[in-house]
Amino acid sequence: MIELFNTPVSSWIIIVLTITYTVTSAITTFDIRLIQAKKSGALHPDEPMLPGWVGIIAWFHWGIFISIVLLNWKYAILVFVIKFILKVLPVLEILGNILMSPFKIKK
Repeated sequence: MIELFNTPVSSWIIIVLTITYTVTSAITTFDIRLIQAKKSGALHPDEPMLPGWVGIIAWFHWGIFISIVLLNWKYAILVFVIKFILKVLPVLEILGNILMSPFKIKK
């Protein structure tokens, strides 16, 4: 049963939103790291970036997080902390690289 701010964690909607939040977190983290590497000069200036539609995924990412907050705010805090830890470690970046490897623009 879905209740505002108190949906059980075992609910199918929370599980689906958590999985999609993880995937979108990985993609946006990888995109952020590419942009940072290009600005700092660690990445060659001619190196191709990700396609422009990745920006839409970033907006989708925030929408998913807001949905999780509205369904279960305590669980949303836990998911955000776990995301932060995985973002500091290169786990999300590596996962994003794997997910976006077919979409990288080739030279």
